[in-house]
Amino acid sequence: MGFSCKGVCEDFRGESIPNGSRYNYGQKRCSLCSLFLTVPSVRCPCCGAVLRTNPRGKRR
Repeated sequence: MGFSCKGVCEDFRGESIPNGSRYNYGQKRCSLCSLFLTVPSVRCPCCGAVLRTNPRGKRR
């Protein structure tokens, strides 16, 4: 079973954050839809893919 973007994610699109990490504001990224979303779940409501909650290049 493959994932595909159905366009529903536009309704959950996160607002723009000036000079800050969207992850700090509770937004999550769907790698398949290429959008930051504001949703409580860990899966994208559009395609069902697991959302990223941390940046890939986070430095410790």
